[in-house]
Amino acid sequence: MEKSKQLTRRSFLATTALAAGALAAASAAGCSSVDTSGDAADNAPAPEESYYISTCRGNCGGRCALKATVREGKIVSTMPLVFPKEHEGVQVGCMKGVTNPLRLYGPARLQYPMKRVGERGSGEWERITWDEALDMLAEKMQAAIDEYGAPSICWQLGAGNMYSYLNNAPVIYWNSATSFSSGFGVSRLAQKLGVTMLSVGDDMAGIIFNFILLKTPTNALEDIANAKTILSWGSNPAEASFCRSAWHWISKAKEENGAKLITLDPLYTSTAAHSDEWVPVRTGTDSALMCAMANYIVDNDLANWEFVKNKSVAPLLIDENGAYLRLSTLGKAEAGSEADGVLVWDEDAQDFVLHTESTNPAIRGSFDAEGIKVRPVFDAALENIAPFTVEFAAEECGIPAEQIERLARTCATEGPTTYYINYGLEHTYESWRVYYPAALLASLTGSVGIPGGSYRGSISLDHSTTTMFKAPVKLDLSNLAIEDAKPCKTITGDYLVEIMETGKWAGEDYPVRVLIIQTCNPLDNFSGPMKLLEAYEKIDFICTVDTIMTTSAHWSDLLLPAAMPWESIEFTQGGIYGQKAIEPIGEAKADFDIIRELSNKLGLTDLFPMDGEGYLRAMLDTPENLEAGLGFDAYSKNGVIMGDYKINVYQGQESNALGRTQFYLEVMPPRDNWGQTFPLQDRLPYYKKSIEAYADNPDREKYPLYGFSNHDLYHGQSLWIHNQWLDDYRTVDGKPFCRIHTEAAAARGIKTGDTVRIYNDNGTCVLKALVTEGIRKDSVWVPHGFAWDEFDEGFAQALTRWCPDPVTSNSNYNDWICEVEKI
Repeated sequence: MEKSKQLTRRSFLATTALAAGALAAASAAGCSSVDTSGDAADNAPAPEESYYISTCRGNCGGRCALKATVREGKIVSTMPLVFPKEHEGVQVGCMKGVTNPLRLYGPARLQYPMKRVGERGSGEWERITWDEALDMLAEKMQAAIDEYGAPSICWQLGAGNMYSYLNNAPVIYWNSATSFSSGFGVSRLAQKLGVTMLSVGDDMAGIIFNFILLKTPTNALEDIANAKTILSWGSNPAEASFCRSAWHWISKAKEENGAKLITLDPLYTSTAAHSDEWVPVRTGTDSALMCAMANYIVDNDLANWEFVKNKSVAPLLIDENGAYLRLSTLGKAEAGSEADGVLVWDEDAQDFVLHTESTNPAIRGSFDAEGIKVRPVFDAALENIAPFTVEFAAEECGIPAEQIERLARTCATEGPTTYYINYGLEHTYESWRVYYPAALLASLTGSVGIPGGSYRGSISLDHSTTTMFKAPVKLDLSNLAIEDAKPCKTITGDYLVEIMETGKWAGEDYPVRVLIIQTCNPLDNFSGPMKLLEAYEKIDFICTVDTIMTTSAHWSDLLLPAAMPWESIEFTQGGIYGQKAIEPIGEAKADFDIIRELSNKLGLTDLFPMDGEGYLRAMLDTPENLEAGLGFDAYSKNGVIMGDYKINVYQGQESNALGRTQFYLEVMPPRDNWGQTFPLQDRLPYYKKSIEAYADNPDREKYPLYGFSNHDLYHGQSLWIHNQWLDDYRTVDGKPFCRIHTEAAAARGIKTGDTVRIYNDNGTCVLKALVTEGIRKDSVWVPHGFAWDEFDEGFAQALTRWCPDPVTSNSNYNDWICEVEKI
């Protein structure tokens, strides 16, 4: 038995210091240790090298093809594939990807199955065999099924193997329709049993609104080069993995097209440093700024009225409850039929006309439709945003009114404008609202579907536009389904807090007895982990399948070590085959193999008639792929298959049912449905204060600073914990650090390198301070991607509040305030 750093609920809540050296002690039990000194015999002959292609399989959104170099049976480097300079826009990769060897051989690596032998969080583990581990898990699962039914088993899924097909788990966005689109292992077993699938809330406000509700179009990444004005909003394309592929084209727009780059961010990022203007907007107030800009553009007659009238939902008529006026409303068509179109008031015809036939639709006013009072959507929208003037936004957002006016005028008159909006601005409780005024701004400035004009940030890291990779022509995903599949309910995992407190979900009894965490790390990444930890205490049995000792793993009862890239085969969207280069470290197994062996332990010996290679072969060897030379054998041999260099520049058009830019929704269905409905005000552009992060919050008397985090070259997902190569660049004196403004630091007697405590009612964190001018004076930045045992006390995620919103169930980890003190 070995004991690692203790992490109990009491130690979290009491914020006492956690013992150091956890993973050093755990290495004998099931974590790895590695000599990183780099010493070698001076005159040793150069060993032979071999090379293998794979990806990080991370949840950064990237699908970067990396080439691993193997010497003497070990991976010594993982570098991006290099392309000719004249093939612009193809080169990808980042600092984190280069440090994959430290993931494989680092001190946090799980090597063997382990069971808990002390209290949860005590760090007391015992190494066991795979047979013992899978017997234990199968026994717990079967007992739960026999007594409470299969839904009492919750499978917490995430994006840890994102965009891959074999070892991934299903990434479910719309919870009312569980979709099994990836992960042959988990998908087949889950459907056989009928378990509960727990999805993630990370970035869901943007995903739900952009891809499902508003269906926001986007232009090709390369089209950014055609823009004259670029707003980097909630994005950090100069360094953040998720959008960094845009940086080449942004730079091209600046250098060759004279484009103006404006960054809106509370932090002075690398993108801000390369911008023409930095707008340090206060966290959580982006909707207020957007509404104020819209008001200024309308009040000063700067709008593209032709677009507003003819290409947006502005003229469509709605009644007092927000229902569209349709032909069926007037008894002129059958409700729901193809002929049942939405009406506008045509100024020339002086009558109600189908929006597709009107030549001069009204966008203001009120009309009587056979006794029904109706008005255009635009009229309702302007009434809704009327309180949010430039003066209001200046106070609320903490930026000068003159800067807001200049920003609005620039977007309206110096186009085409690209609103490069990504997920950085949608992590407060009310931030789902930003997508309505964003669409309104795009309509007012005509920034939709034209060269250089769009209102959603394109990432295109699947090499779907500029590329030299050949992607499969057609995949056969039929093996993701099984016969006699049982329904699987999907719930956002954050709501375990409510389920375990009440025993109910959506008004029905919902017992939870077993939790399996796979491709996910909730306690290090979800908002409000302290509340989630309380919920976990009430669950009988928790098993984590992971590659490293995360906080979530530490709080489990059983640990199953998973293989990493280059230790198992995989196929990733975009045409990248993950080649196996080495045997898994210790006794780690591929996720697919773990699920397959678990199924056998459950008596489901016929569930997986093929091994992992068989399922990938069946998926890739379609007639269309084989004819094109893109079958399994070709991909497994080459890793990637090169084609001709191409750039596919396109302008995305509206694909919603109306064919118009939507800044209004007639119906706004929630991601997790327990019967909630939303009034008209919520379905139009609007600003509402956050739960904690707002200027006149009375709690700011004791917690005056706004807290937030971001992704950059060195910080991101918890895949990269305990990574010495990254730590050389992302720590101060070997410790994680926060960023605090010079004035705020001086008022507290803090200097760079001081040890400080950040605290609030949610939790606490002790780390180093970095004093800088590059942050708002009223804010503090904390790092994302470190585990609990990399801090002297508490950890950064503990500062966040549990507050999933009722629309998108988003994980809102930037909605908190705090105080900082020197210790």
